[in-house]
Amino acid sequence: MMVDEHENHTIDTVISLLDILIIIQIEDDPIIGIVLVALLKTVTKDRLIRILLILLVITLGEVSEIKS
Repeated sequence: MMVDEHENHTIDTVISLLDILIIIQIEDDPIIGIVLVALLKTVTKDRLIRILLILLVITLGEVSEIKS
């Protein structure tokens, strides 16, 4: 049981850091980043899927910056 609680805490910490990274990455309008994070929290209950969606948003944001 102790390992599972520690693992959940670690995953929650990673998700929080990724949420902050999304808000920082969207420099033009940080409100969009905040709304996106809120939508991800309400739409996805599974933490692993949420991490993958956040990483997808970060990757797409980086790709769009490179093309600009």
